[in-house]
Amino acid sequence: MVKPPSIIFSKLPVELILEIMDYLQTRDAISVLRTCQAMRTIVEGYLYKHIPIRVHARHRLSGVVRTLSKRPDLARRVITWDGYLFPVLREASSYPEEVPKLFFKRWWPWQREAPNVVDLTPINYMTNLKSITIYYFGWLQSGSYPQVRPTLDAMSLTTLIIAGCSFSWPDQHPGYERELAMILQSQPLLERLELQSGKWDMEEWLSPTDLPHLHSLVAREEEARRLIPGRPITSLTLLEVDRVLDDNAWRELAASSTYITSLTFDVIQQDLMSPFLHSTAKYMEALEIICTNSLCMAHLGNVYENFPTFKRLRSLTVTLRRCWHNDAMLNDESLADLKTGVQTGSPSVKYVKLAIDGFATNI
Repeated sequence: MVKPPSIIFSKLPVELILEIMDYLQTRDAISVLRTCQAMRTIVEGYLYKHIPIRVHARHRLSGVVRTLSKRPDLARRVITWDGYLFPVLREASSYPEEVPKLFFKRWWPWQREAPNVVDLTPINYMTNLKSITIYYFGWLQSGSYPQVRPTLDAMSLTTLIIAGCSFSWPDQHPGYERELAMILQSQPLLERLELQSGKWDMEEWLSPTDLPHLHSLVAREEEARRLIPGRPITSLTLLEVDRVLDDNAWRELAASSTYITSLTFDVIQQDLMSPFLHSTAKYMEALEIICTNSLCMAHLGNVYENFPTFKRLRSLTVTLRRCWHNDAMLNDESLADLKTGVQTGSPSVKYVKLAIDGFATNI
């Protein structure tokens, strides 16, 4: 019996190796990197394309920044910085012991006396950076902001995520909306904007011609109403819907220069679900995809009972959360009720996904 020829992984085309890397977890990709020098050269740059710096992984911050300072070739490969941009711009390799202090300094006012350490070397090397996250409130309160701002303005970002403290609001810090508007005006190629927390009123500072390529928006209802009109929004995520929206609000939400085809939302009060869906069907007729979050199993009927008619809707995802007073699990009956109710109202729906606590079922 003839044995099939063996394939040497390192001899595969680079494009194919990188495609394989997309299916590996980070720890597995690191194992591949350690096999030989050829793999290290290929995989190392791949690993630095997307850098997450989460709260629980802040111990990685100093090492990542020092590596990028010493390796401009790796810094130029960074496309997404998903996490804490703020401390990176305040870190210097000669002060590694200051990193934890600077990390928390954006939250706690009584730690603002710590010395400002600004090293723009890593961020200046990231010439291909397209997506960043900014923890905005703490950044403006720091001494590094004036030095960092010109570097940020020079970027050509396609995704910008603005996050802030849940206990801080722009109305408590005059000038925040204007500063944020100026940052947005410096990014004419921006395609996705996420305003994850805070209440922003930038209407006074943004002109209708700003953000001409914005097609994806994540925001609260008030901010969305100000940003959507006249811009080519096709994907909208509404955070924490806590009231019944009037006709004027819906007209502003639907005033995109094109058609909104994808909508994700979560409701605070479950009795808002049915009126929200009916208003959505009325004002957003081009919707093809709907995702709804934060439903309790006990309120699943609010979705499928009297489900409205959507002309083009083809996909519905319902994410449930288990309530302390309701341990009901997914079962065939609940799945059948959802499918029947949805397709009775909107026969065009072909795909329904029901998820609860990480368990998902497609019907």
